[in-house]
Amino acid sequence: MKKHSCLTILVLLLLSNWIVSLAHAAEFKIEKTFTQTDGLASNTVLTIFEDSRGNMWFGTREGVTRYDGENFRTFTTEDGLAKNRIGLIFEDRRGMLWFADGVLSDVLERGKPMDMSWMDTPLSELDITPHNEPPEGVARHIPLKGVSRYDGEKFRIFTTADGLARDTVKDIFEDESGTLWFATGAGVSHYDGETFNTITMNGPMGRQILPDWWGRITAIAQDTAGNFWFGSEAGITYYNLKTSDFRYFGVNSDFTPFQEMGEVHTAHITDLQFDAKENLWMSQDDTDEEYVGIRQYNGKKLTSFPQSEALPMNSVNNIMQDSKGNLWFTGVKRLPPKMHETEDSVSMTFPETESGVSVYNGGTFQNFSIDDGLPSNRVWSVFEDSGGKLWFATDAGAAVGVHLFALNADNYSKTQK
Repeated sequence: MKKHSCLTILVLLLLSNWIVSLAHAAEFKIEKTFTQTDGLASNTVLTIFEDSRGNMWFGTREGVTRYDGENFRTFTTEDGLAKNRIGLIFEDRRGMLWFADGVLSDVLERGKPMDMSWMDTPLSELDITPHNEPPEGVARHIPLKGVSRYDGEKFRIFTTADGLARDTVKDIFEDESGTLWFATGAGVSHYDGETFNTITMNGPMGRQILPDWWGRITAIAQDTAGNFWFGSEAGITYYNLKTSDFRYFGVNSDFTPFQEMGEVHTAHITDLQFDAKENLWMSQDDTDEEYVGIRQYNGKKLTSFPQSEALPMNSVNNIMQDSKGNLWFTGVKRLPPKMHETEDSVSMTFPETESGVSVYNGGTFQNFSIDDGLPSNRVWSVFEDSGGKLWFATDAGAAVGVHLFALNADNYSKTQK
């Protein structure tokens, strides 16, 4: 009888642990996938957004598509967009929609071979004239750049001629006063509705001139105290809004976490996100074979996460926090570059492995892929609509679904008491 009781207790314990792990995990269900056949401009969807009127917007390689629940309409440069490739959509408090390329420009070109034949060409034979005139009678094609604003009827393009620090806009943020902040390739510009002004960043440790990559801002976040954190190709810049003071932090593993550095190697920050506990999460475009492109700073220390089945990506390009507090990460695993040489040419490719999407519930990570219903393992970004549905921008269309039984660590611990 005693042996039977012990066996029963053991079985109950094992069953309890199994139920706990099952409850702690998240189930995933894709309900529908929209593609070019349905009306999207392209199957390669880079970003998804819902405006205040309930319209869904899909940024693609070939323009931006609006879906009102029944009809699709695509807007391109012919309608007034600055660029057809849209990786960033933002709505300000006035209901104006802003469209930009986002942080995806370089990433999109990775799969294409890079011609390296020029390496064997004598410098004297290279055509490096910066202003080559086109043949007579041929018009010079100047691609439109900058950020586009849509008021519901027409587009307006803002560029350096209007005061932007650079025409490449990587992120947009609106503060409590309604001022818009633009992350550009030459610093941060803020816009009060009439005028652009650019923040001049003084160098750390008395340096008045910063390396170029410190000015290539890619992400903007604001903490609860109102101070800004800017991600760049070099690391993190902290900006005290009241005192206009800066602090600069390198985030590579070979430096002391968040120690102020005068010169650091490039860090390629792609996104910043504060979680519900005010931890700062940062994503990187990296090539590390051991760790993922995600780091967390809790105010005291910087934490890196090793690659695993739940976190297979070392290059992360987007972080999204849903209404339950879960953090979603999209990216790929970058592999070492390969050189291809023939008698006529030399080229290099930068191979990568598509990694699906990973989610963090406050305690553990979990990965979802085509095996779970995603139309593609190349997920560019995640968006949650007003109804709580999750949208996944992928290389094979826009998938919408639900994330079931998603318990973050705090909620999970409360359910066990």
